[in-house]
Amino acid sequence: MPAARERIAILTLQRLGDVLTAARVSHGLAARKDTARVEVIHWDATTQAAALLPGVTARHALPFAALRRRSRAHAIAALHSLRRNLDAFVGRGFDTVVNLSSTRFACWLAPALATPDGRVLGPSIDGLGRYCASHPAITYLNDWGVDPELSVFTHQDLYALAAGVRLGGYNGLRETDGRRTGPVVVHVLGSERPKDWRTLHDWRQLVGRLTAELGRPCVLVGGPADTVMLEEIARGSSATVATWPLAGCIDLLAEATGLVSVDTVAIHAAAQVACPTVVLRQGPARGNAFIAGPHALCLDADPEPATVDDVVTLATRHFGGNAISAKSAAAIGSRVRVRMGVKDDHGMLGLCTPSWLPAGEQARHDDESDARWRAVWRDAMNGRMPAHEQLAELADGQGRDDRRRWETLLADPGELGGFARTGAITRRKAA
Repeated sequence: MPAARERIAILTLQRLGDVLTAARVSHGLAARKDTARVEVIHWDATTQAAALLPGVTARHALPFAALRRRSRAHAIAALHSLRRNLDAFVGRGFDTVVNLSSTRFACWLAPALATPDGRVLGPSIDGLGRYCASHPAITYLNDWGVDPELSVFTHQDLYALAAGVRLGGYNGLRETDGRRTGPVVVHVLGSERPKDWRTLHDWRQLVGRLTAELGRPCVLVGGPADTVMLEEIARGSSATVATWPLAGCIDLLAEATGLVSVDTVAIHAAAQVACPTVVLRQGPARGNAFIAGPHALCLDADPEPATVDDVVTLATRHFGGNAISAKSAAAIGSRVRVRMGVKDDHGMLGLCTPSWLPAGEQARHDDESDARWRAVWRDAMNGRMPAHEQLAELADGQGRDDRRRWETLLADPGELGGFARTGAITRRKAA
């Protein structure tokens, strides 16, 4: 008898950009021979992103604002409303529920969507209210992945590992021919105020300088509510404003010379079409957790946000190949942490100082540290403990985050933490 084919739900109750990162998971699950249907459950505010996910048979939007209004009246009212929404499509339940959200609500909802003998991949909360991680990658995400100084993995990679999806072999939402003759796209506003970069005056200067240096017009993108502010930035320049639906922005990014953006949906859309991107990161948008892809040049405010000159210099290099002098590189490095998205041999995203930017000794130590920690944790998630020489390298690392990572590992209750404690005791005895 042939094996029964699975009805799979992907639960992605997050923001627009996070929903877009589910594309690799939906693509991978839909390609399996034992998959009958892939259905996506998302908030109604992210309908545009959910519509772009490949391999999806059906999409189900939950009314976020309506449920919040009902919860203010009474918690039971919100639950009754949610029950009606779910009854419309859940039926007997899903054979597999893939949860790509770590909120308490999503973790509670995931097992409620499964059949009695179904499985949940990703984080969940069981009937006794206990947090459950279906894979070591989810345990790592919960314990380490929320801290930008500790984490060495992107969230999208950790969720994909838990879903059992191959990290390689996915080429984005569409094929691109590599020729980029379109405008420079600029996305100004992030989803949170702490992510925003400098002032409107700085943006206006940046747009004018990018147009002059690259010889390409700029297009300012955002939501309809951003129109007045974007027009103010574009005033007096050749820049245009586009508050298009997300699908239209992806069409634009597929041809664009490059994207300059704060950490928001635009960087994830650009990653889906291999568009070179300069990401202005500050506030919570730091570290390895939210790398959009290998075409992203990440500028972390460390200790301060990049200047207009910094962004222009790095964008003209990243988009046009212009050389950077050692003096300019040193000046930028004193204000901003500049790293490029990379994929290792296992298909996992990381950050590394670009080869064309002269790197100081500390930057080299940081890059080596991230790679070592990623290798050790990756092996541990696959049930292989590291050699004691590898642990010694972690303990003696000279990266800026090594000491805190090592101290956190020694207190970690998991298998790798216990193994590290044993190694630390052995080293002390030998000394």
